[in-house]
Amino acid sequence: MASPQDLLREYAVLNRRRKGDDGVTPLEYQRWSDLRGKLEKTFPGRSAPGSEGRSRIRVEFECRDALADAAMFNVRPVGLFIATPFALESGIEFELLAVVEDTGERFETRCKVVSNNVGPDFSTAALGMGVRFRNAECPLGDLLAEICQES
Repeated sequence: MASPQDLLREYAVLNRRRKGDDGVTPLEYQRWSDLRGKLEKTFPGRSAPGSEGRSRIRVEFECRDALADAAMFNVRPVGLFIATPFALESGIEFELLAVVEDTGERFETRCKVVSNNVGPDFSTAALGMGVRFRNAECPLGDLLAEICQES
């Protein structure tokens, strides 16, 4: 069993990355959230240090086609389905950093979790979460509209 100091050290590393330019993966975010809960139980009456502020979650897509396959136009203004073995709680807001691996493109947009295990066209075939962009007028929203019209 890890000591409180070990938990705090791991939490601090993930917390810095969560707020940093490259963000954390969804699994790292889930670990950060679990650690925050453990620390708050270990030290009752005190919130985990630095837990406030925006989170940046990085999601990587192999290519533009994979990004287009994740597009959700059944949420307004537009969104993505992020395949994960878990889903963050509905209503959680974060800064999404979407990376297209084969082109190196990076897109950032503020989003909110709006569905659990429900993907594009209301599919329930995969585990994960649907997120809605706060604003369709963003480079990622524009790209999704463009590549989906081409298909």
